Amino acid sequence: MLIAEKGYRRAGKKITSQIFIKEDSLIVKDMITEHEKIQAFHLRHRIFCQELGWLRQTVNTIETDDYDSKAIFFGVFDRQNNLLAFLRVIMNEAPFMLENDFVSLVMPGYNIRKEDDTIEVSRFCVAPEARNDIVSENFRACGISMLLYKGVYHWSIKHKKRYLYLVVEYKIYRLLRVRGFPCKLLGDPQKMSDGVIAVAAMIDWREFEALNLSKRPEMLKWFNSLNSKPVTVFNQDQSISPEWRLRRPGAGLRRQAFPE
Repeated sequence: MLIAEKGYRRAGKKITSQIFIKEDSLIVKDMITEHEKIQAFHLRHRIFCQELGWLRQTVNTIETDDYDSKAIFFGVFDRQNNLLAFLRVIMNEAPFMLENDFVSLVMPGYNIRKEDDTIEVSRFCVAPEARNDIVSENFRACGISMLLYKGVYHWSIKHKKRYLYLVVEYKIYRLLRVRGFPCKLLGDPQKMSDGVIAVAAMIDWREFEALNLSKRPEMLKWFNSLNSKPVTVFNQDQSISPEWRLRRPGAGLRRQAFPE
């Protein structure tokens, strides 16, 4: 496995992926080139417009919206640089879909968090031909969706984003909880106009760490690891406050990413 910053050049200027993780023959990274983003728009059209019918199909077979301009894209790619899975992160300074499109899923009186440590994930999708692909970890096998979340986790550490909002089908919410993601519901499950039962939820990465350190230490080690060593999130000349370290190291994991 490899995690590093990957550089590209466009019009003479170097642009850099902040997250670049390789697992077996797959790579997860934040998407920075126009070619990568076009792949994302085509995959989204293929899934949300053609397969699910949630959105209107377009002549140019791309799906975009106003949230994209303030979003960061993440993807899982194969060796040929074909996009297999995608999600986007919307920053707190931009409107969340929860505030507009999915406000009905949030219980009355709940104040959507808009602090600097909070983001929203949306447009999660996996290409049909990749849904049975397996990532071989040192503790078990899993689908590429876990690799995608691992990339977002490392990006969240790098940028101190502790809280993550998402809207998913209720069955996906239950599956995330089974896999070690302590999602908290923001309201009751609701049947959408297309018949899908959807929920709004929040993930607290610190709670994710604490839960899996206790229940699934090998999974947390994989989420944090670089060749079985803790990932170095900061340069050595940058200070790391004491609360960003585990009081009692365990299972090879030497620090906790998010302070109490």
